[in-house]
Amino acid sequence: MKSLRELLSGVAAHPNDVEARLACAEVLLGDDAPRAELIRAQVALSGRGLDPARRIALRKRVDALLSEHGKKWMGRLKALGASDFHYSRGFVEELSLSEKDLAEHGETLFALEPVHRLHVEVLSGKGLASAAAQPWFEQLRWLKLSGNGDGVARALASATHAGSLASLVLPLMDVEDLTALAGSEALAGLRSLSLTGNEGLGDEAAGALAESQLTLTRLYLSGTDLSEEGVAALAGGKRFQSLELLALNRNALTDEAAEVLAASKVLVNLQRLELVRNELSEEGVLVFRSAKALPKLSHLDLRQMGLSEDELKPLLKRFGKGVKL
Repeated sequence: MKSLRELLSGVAAHPNDVEARLACAEVLLGDDAPRAELIRAQVALSGRGLDPARRIALRKRVDALLSEHGKKWMGRLKALGASDFHYSRGFVEELSLSEKDLAEHGETLFALEPVHRLHVEVLSGKGLASAAAQPWFEQLRWLKLSGNGDGVARALASATHAGSLASLVLPLMDVEDLTALAGSEALAGLRSLSLTGNEGLGDEAAGALAESQLTLTRLYLSGTDLSEEGVAALAGGKRFQSLELLALNRNALTDEAAEVLAASKVLVNLQRLELVRNELSEEGVLVFRSAKALPKLSHLDLRQMGLSEDELKPLLKRFGKGVKL
């Protein structure tokens, strides 16, 4: 039989695998029966077709279990510096942590819960680099960094155990970080990248990522001062052929950018395009009315630009509820 630690790693790797969660409950039954009951109850509540009376009874039981035992369960995590967490389907899967606590207590935390989503407040980047060099760091799938640590992305880009990261949110980047990230082989599993809020970095990000080895399906470049030049890099870079979502909100883009995007022969798999609060006109966004413009596009977000619904009926005809005005 697998150890609890191995089972927790399985839950982190496959969060939607109900059987992995129930296997943990089975192992916990002897040492912590209330926790095993919590797992089973919350797993049952997450399913469909549950009898209403049974659902009410389970919710009451979950509340009772957390009221009686939650302080002890949560206390262990809080003692290690964890915050902003709750129990979902029996486990804590996402939490916030300081860089210092991650370096000092990350292994213990990850052994207690199948944490795979983490928000880290960075101070120097050294603690993060130390953590990312440890085997237990491979449990992470989603990571958001905040703070002022220099070279944080560079540390991740060369980390030996960051290969399982599928999603990365980096609101504070510099050019050197960007270059290291784009050339990283250690982050080969990365599929979603958010650079939103990195003012002045948009064009350089688009250019660097166009030459990178990353195979992204989601890219967020909102509020990065992206210009038409950067949009051209996105629309023409073959590395972006895998993109399914592209967020370019709040960049003061004009109709020229819309034309470049609509004419792209690369973004053939793009399903969602966000252009909120740019400087587009009705005439400009109508370039997306043709089914040949980004052929798989099904969601187009054009809010906060004062566009007239009456003048954009061709878009409504193509996208239906998929267009937001």
